[in-house]
Amino acid sequence: MESLKLAVRAIRGYGFRSFLTTLGISIGIFAITVVFTLVHSMEHSVSKNLSQLGNTVLFVHNWPWKDVSDDWHKYFNRPKMSYNEFRKLKSQLTETAGVYFQARKNGATLKSGGRSLENVTVMGVTYDFSIVMDVVVAEGRYFSPIETESGRNVCLIGWDVATTLFPVKPYVGRTVEVAGRRLKVIGVLERKGNTIFGDSQDQILYMPYGQFASLFNVTQRTIDKVVGIKAVQYTRLDKLEDDVTVKMRKARGLRPGAEDNFSINKQEMLMKQIQRIFDVMSTVGVFISLFSLLVGGFGIANIMFVSVRERTKEIGIQKALGASRTFILSQFLTESVLLCLVGGVIGIGLLLATTAFGAWLSVKMDWGVEVVIEWGDVALGLVLSALIGLISGIVPAYAAARLDPVEAMRSK
Repeated sequence: MESLKLAVRAIRGYGFRSFLTTLGISIGIFAITVVFTLVHSMEHSVSKNLSQLGNTVLFVHNWPWKDVSDDWHKYFNRPKMSYNEFRKLKSQLTETAGVYFQARKNGATLKSGGRSLENVTVMGVTYDFSIVMDVVVAEGRYFSPIETESGRNVCLIGWDVATTLFPVKPYVGRTVEVAGRRLKVIGVLERKGNTIFGDSQDQILYMPYGQFASLFNVTQRTIDKVVGIKAVQYTRLDKLEDDVTVKMRKARGLRPGAEDNFSINKQEMLMKQIQRIFDVMSTVGVFISLFSLLVGGFGIANIMFVSVRERTKEIGIQKALGASRTFILSQFLTESVLLCLVGGVIGIGLLLATTAFGAWLSVKMDWGVEVVIEWGDVALGLVLSALIGLISGIVPAYAAARLDPVEAMRSK
């Protein structure tokens, strides 16, 4: 306790110098905690977005969910999924909760009255789409089986589409013009905002696939097509994947030993790819931050040596009055650790202020990133501060403890 009092008094006695000394530690702790917070926030937001895909869902597509830069042409030239292949899978697969077909066209323009909205994603889907993807309708209802089978002139629209094309409620019952055809709005999807990938989930329109196929040429390569299959439970997912592989190979007449010309994707594949990116980001960020802490640590060590030289006579008096080496050592170590902890607290304060501003800006700009502070990272920052204080202060403190009291009292 006496060492703590003396350390506090010494720090207060050199207030401005102490503040400047702690800045290096503050910047280092801020850097390392803000890197972890950034990575955790992005990881949380990505996981939240990808969770909508469902961990029991398989997506059959011509592109795999991995880096395809080396084999781009191979995957590009693969045949796309067809509606007939979907029908075969739906009739032949067992232990599925739902199987849907989806065709997607980007960059469509919607009109209603004198208003229009560009760059809308238009999707043609079959009935099971809502079962597999858990569609939430805020107003109105989802398609009925009859509407999807017969390709009725009906649609579901995203929140941005509804609020842009229709100035006042009700939205349900209005008409939207797509590719020269009018569709009746039967439902408005729950507002979701932008995703971390930069696309809007609210600027979208769903229609029955039959209606979509009559409006657009589904054989064009610009029309993306996918089959989604939901397993009854996660433990059956691998078995389902094997069944889909066998049936797709048979449907496409692939010979034994021939390479698959389709890909079966699932949520965990994306998560693994993205996790590797986050691991690299964390590693690079930690190295940069540790360099900042190293510089700050040298600053603390330097100022502690200066403090020992300035207080040599005081140390000699303390020893002459019976102070032990351990007491002198603990006094200067406590001062060093306390300086670093003050710097750590300032760094954590900067982190909280920055994340509060970042959270506000993310909501304001609709970036789709939820700022997440892991309190374990905050604790790690404070522990690192104390550790840097111990390492930086041990040599100066040991030098002070070894001073000869007589020689120390003679110093000017």
